[in-house]
Amino acid sequence: MNVSRLMRGVSAVLVALGLMVGAVSTASAEGFAISTLSARGASFGGGAAAGMVGRADDASAVAYNPAGLTQVKGTQVMAGLAAVALNLDLDTDATWCSNSHQVWPIPHAYLSHQLNDDFWFGVGMFTRWGLGHSYPNNWAARAIEKGKGTPIGGGLQYTNALKSITLLTSTINPTIAYKLNDVWSVAAGVSYTWGYLSLNNQLDLGMGGTSMHLDNADVRIHSENGRSFGYNLAVHAKFNEQWSAGLTYRSHERMKFNGSARVRGGKLSLGGNIPGAAGLAAMGGIGNSRGKATIVLPDVITLGVAYKPTERLSFEADVAYTVWSRWRALNVDLFGSNPLTGNKLGGIHQQKCWRDTWALSLSAEYWMYDWLALRAGFLYETSPLNGSYYNDYLIPTNGRLQYSAGFGLKYQQWTLDFAYVYMQEREVDLMAGGEAGTLNGKFGNGYDHTFALTLGYKF
Repeated sequence: MNVSRLMRGVSAVLVALGLMVGAVSTASAEGFAISTLSARGASFGGGAAAGMVGRADDASAVAYNPAGLTQVKGTQVMAGLAAVALNLDLDTDATWCSNSHQVWPIPHAYLSHQLNDDFWFGVGMFTRWGLGHSYPNNWAARAIEKGKGTPIGGGLQYTNALKSITLLTSTINPTIAYKLNDVWSVAAGVSYTWGYLSLNNQLDLGMGGTSMHLDNADVRIHSENGRSFGYNLAVHAKFNEQWSAGLTYRSHERMKFNGSARVRGGKLSLGGNIPGAAGLAAMGGIGNSRGKATIVLPDVITLGVAYKPTERLSFEADVAYTVWSRWRALNVDLFGSNPLTGNKLGGIHQQKCWRDTWALSLSAEYWMYDWLALRAGFLYETSPLNGSYYNDYLIPTNGRLQYSAGFGLKYQQWTLDFAYVYMQEREVDLMAGGEAGTLNGKFGNGYDHTFALTLGYKF
């Protein structure tokens, strides 16, 4: 092998990995899972069930089915970027608002190397989990004017409204694949995920049924050093030139964050026994302090079967099972004391009780010419939400449909893949009250436009 060519390829991957550290994604698929792990996978449907579990024939198999790396001869590097533009409208008793015109980058990079006739090594850096949406300042204050706020006595009402939520993560996943024989291959790997979490709420206080707003405060909880570890196992079988299949398992991870909470604006007391907005935050267990939080990232099991009736045409059907039921609550524990009473602050404790979900994808790839492949895919995901817990602004999810198309170009040792994905999200009805203090309303008109590009080189 030409050593200088290998070093150029490794350098390209390292540059891509460096890009990923600085620009992780907040665009989500179902729940807070990320759909786009490569342009080719995105064109097949995206997500865990991405039409690459049975195929698994390029370096991005590290993310989809590492056992398929035994089909990749020599050394291959791939790196790319996806851009997601999302729209989501929130219509409540207070007002209507939208979080459109947000664009998030999702980078990815992979390296596959054949060690000998039996063993392959692969490493990938990609984004599996992320979430991000925001709304205008004090958007829920109008609920007080309409008498729809939470009453606290004496005609006073308050609202507790989400301003923004951001979950940024990135995962590095080295793996080893072993070829048992001409049919079967297996793989095992470990993963390290790190990330950032920020939750920003706004409290407004006023006289219910009037335009008299007495006070407001901004409450922010954030952490920059979340981390977790996991592992993955995979099997791939190439039965003949027509049929292949794969099965993968990625373990759940407990991502632990250490950070702080702060309250800006507002007053602890408006006089007498009337608490200001900052006082309401303290009574709710939130104040300036250090804290910790844990988010459970679910297990994912994926099965894929690929069929290749001709040399140029292939189809695949994938099914993915995500164990969202592991995420039973959002718990943010704070270590400070209440400035009003001196009691220990509580933090945020919201029950989730999500259900496990299924995703199904169907995809096709046709090599029209030796240098041009056309691709298309469809994905359907069920909702993780339990009908009793539709009172949460944080994750406006209720199942979705995803339509995708793309193409691949090949020139000598180079490949270039492009994908476009349209994701349509079902409406979520919100119930007033609950631990998050939601208003009656719904999330609607939810959709994403995703564009992805991946460049690859084989040595």
